[in-house]
Amino acid sequence: PEPGGMLRYGIPEYRLPKEVLDTEIGYIQKLGVDIKTGIRVGKDKSLDEIKKDYQAIFIALGAHGGIRLGIQREELPGVMEGITYLRTINLGKKVKLGKKIAIVGGGNTAIDCARAVRRSGGKEVTIIYRRSKVEMPALAEDVEHAEREGVKIEFLAAPKRLIEENGRLSGIECIRMKLGAPDTSGRSTPVPVTGSEFIVPVDAVITAIGQVPQSEFVKEFGLNVSRNGVIEVSSATTKTNITG
Repeated sequence: PEPGGMLRYGIPEYRLPKEVLDTEIGYIQKLGVDIKTGIRVGKDKSLDEIKKDYQAIFIALGAHGGIRLGIQREELPGVMEGITYLRTINLGKKVKLGKKIAIVGGGNTAIDCARAVRRSGGKEVTIIYRRSKVEMPALAEDVEHAEREGVKIEFLAAPKRLIEENGRLSGIECIRMKLGAPDTSGRSTPVPVTGSEFIVPVDAVITAIGQVPQSEFVKEFGLNVSRNGVIEVSSATTKTNITG
């Protein structure tokens, strides 16, 4: 409904006040840029139609799709993707999560979710992260602030399955990890410790282990898309396989 993309719908108000964002977007509009909102490309208007009206199209989708954990009972009510949670509260809607909330992940989205949940009344907020504090991709300053605000972080732990009680989510079973050899990113690979399972009681779980573009609609246009939804471009020119 409003311009700003991830800045408006993916970052909490306390980190980026909306009036600051509106001012920045206002500068762009004053330069003569026309912003049309509420249009779902591929549904309300096709890329073919847009190409008839413009000489060039720049696609900047961001990554508004979450990644699933791939564990048992992930379909239970009370399990929500981090990017969906942030978008919902940034649209001014309330989300009922309960008092005990676990967030899975170690990036900025996980930290943003944890701090936003605390501000929304979450009493016991726990982040579950499979590596140590040193490997956390989130900004160190934000991690420190989250801990000061009462967020607990379970380092070297990974979710194994979700626990159901009377049709409701009641806990998340985790397993302890130890750090092994470095992976392709240069960070140590987490290895499960046999027999180290433990349970974190929860009313809700927010998953924040990564994000992907929602790019299905561009395939109809003939654009080449990789398996993780990223539009393929030339590394030399950043052009796609379609002219313009």
